Amino acid sequence: MTSLTDYAVNFNKNLKVSFNGGDLSSDAGLLIPRSFDETLGLSRLIEGCFPQTAKRCHSTADVIRQLMYTTIAGYHADDASDHLRLDPAFTQILGKKALASQPTISRCLNHFDIRMLETLDHLLLDFVEKAYVMNQPEYVVLDVDSTHIDTHGHQENSAYNYHYGTTGYHPLMVFDGLTGDLLKAELRKGSVYTSNNVVAFLEPVLQWYRTKFPDIQLILRGDSGFATPELYELLDDFDVYYVIRLKLNAKLSACSRAADDEFYANYGTDYSKSHSLYHDFNYQAGSWDKSRRVVCRIERHADELCPRHTFIVTNLTAHPQEVIGVYHKRGQMENFIKEAKLDFGMDTLSHSSFLTNAVKLLIRGLAYNLINFMKRLVLPKIYRKCRLLTLRVILIKVAGRLVRSGRSTWLKLSSSFPYLELFHNLLVKLE
Repeated sequence: MTSLTDYAVNFNKNLKVSFNGGDLSSDAGLLIPRSFDETLGLSRLIEGCFPQTAKRCHSTADVIRQLMYTTIAGYHADDASDHLRLDPAFTQILGKKALASQPTISRCLNHFDIRMLETLDHLLLDFVEKAYVMNQPEYVVLDVDSTHIDTHGHQENSAYNYHYGTTGYHPLMVFDGLTGDLLKAELRKGSVYTSNNVVAFLEPVLQWYRTKFPDIQLILRGDSGFATPELYELLDDFDVYYVIRLKLNAKLSACSRAADDEFYANYGTDYSKSHSLYHDFNYQAGSWDKSRRVVCRIERHADELCPRHTFIVTNLTAHPQEVIGVYHKRGQMENFIKEAKLDFGMDTLSHSSFLTNAVKLLIRGLAYNLINFMKRLVLPKIYRKCRLLTLRVILIKVAGRLVRSGRSTWLKLSSSFPYLELFHNLLVKLE
């Protein structure tokens, strides 16, 4: 229970502080993402996928929506809901007299089974479809990668990963590399290899695009951990372009020997500047069903002795330098993963059940996409590249007081709010 004791601050003994201000919220800015949610219809999608099947105060859809908005506001621990139960901003945007408590949240999440998890997984793409209705892209760059999530204690399927040097989970994720949209996320045991199960992971996404949006051109980028023949064959089957890095081996080195000779002939003794040379060749590894195009960049930076080699397998017909440029832009995905983990709490999966943690990962993925779509489709251009961490300060963390008057309910915001004009313009835009 929160203490109502008055406190005097040390720098001004006449200034008193207490926690009995009444119907106040520090998260009144949640009105903006909730209004955008209403525009796209995410809450209706969730309610359609998880209809109320029993007379419960908090349905599965209610809990999912609550966790989305507590995530957006920065409350990543379930027990924060115990303190927010009567918060006027949360109760108004969720249409509840009181929020679900931490025990209720845990019971709901632990009630999930594999079928419900798959429903939540499909919901992520259904939400992307809603965003495409407002702005459909001409092509999508599928950036696939894995990341690591630390675990603590005896959590199911937590395992030591030698690459990261720590114990945790090793989820697989695919983003649109141009927009940052999260298309799919799958929680995996901590010790699995990077490309483990990648074909089964990607195939439903590719099938969804080819069924729903056959005119969208797809390009997949991946690092050397995804250089597997099964993936190449899958991408060929769905007519998807790809640029995937290959690890250096003796056979690749032999194929690039003529280009090495050309590099040394042109730049061999000039160590004062950086030099690059590009070329391509057909190559077939022992496990491949056919030969494929490989582009190579030989690069030596100023004051370095030996050149470095980059090998990319691709079905693009562009110049080798352009192919290498396409591949290296995949570095932006690290920023998407960083925001998803740090700002949306995807690196905080504290339940003991693996399935429950997988559910929590996807719910936070929905929250991530809600904000990412909002940045791209609604916010002014200068705010579109802001992380949620910044948007919380600009939009979410604004004081509001709930006032009931006659037939209306007012959420009165702070008159000292520095982003009042932006807030006003967004509310008008989302009416």
